[in-house]
Amino acid sequence: AAWRGGMSSPFWQVPPLWIGETAFLLGGGPSLAAMPLERLRGRCVIAINNAYLLAPWADVLYFADLQWWDWHHYQVHDRFEGRIVTIAPVETAGVYRLRDAGQLGFTDDPGALKHGSNSGYQAIHLAAHFGARRIVLLGYDMRVDGHRTHWHAGHREGHSPEGYGSIIRKSMLPLFPHLVEPLATRGIAVINATPGSALRCWPYRPLSEILRSEEMAA
Repeated sequence: AAWRGGMSSPFWQVPPLWIGETAFLLGGGPSLAAMPLERLRGRCVIAINNAYLLAPWADVLYFADLQWWDWHHYQVHDRFEGRIVTIAPVETAGVYRLRDAGQLGFTDDPGALKHGSNSGYQAIHLAAHFGARRIVLLGYDMRVDGHRTHWHAGHREGHSPEGYGSIIRKSMLPLFPHLVEPLATRGIAVINATPGSALRCWPYRPLSEILRSEEMAA
């Protein structure tokens, strides 16, 4: 894509391309597979990790795990033409790297993200840097559905469903509330459109209702 490469610094500054827009973030939870993602084509969309396979037309692919990139980069370059963004120490041409600004809260530095110990947290932070005023979460199940940890077969970390569920409960879910006040004070609304999500610090609203209200406002 024409917007890749050409950086003189190892770190990128996120441009405010989505001022006032609604951003849709696609996580890895089991519920994502049943979402009508084609209805989001042409909107502001960030696909996290493997979600780009369901939405190869997304504006942004975000990943944080260097091992994930090692496993998937050939396929990503074959299938995805949008902007690839990370805080991982990747120096590949065409990957836009942001600085890791620590674990909790929010930074207004457009060249950095707080990491919150998971890519879903970072993607919310990234959408805010792009200027989105409403952020909609899809596939943010944040729980294990039976034995299913993701909408796909799962990553290759070797965690059992029980082990992955424990990581979510102990290392991921407790950190999201640290984004609530910083986003609210900046006038950014977050809506969780993931049915049955264990992430409860933002209100739930079905995607169909959100899209209906967007279409009525257009």
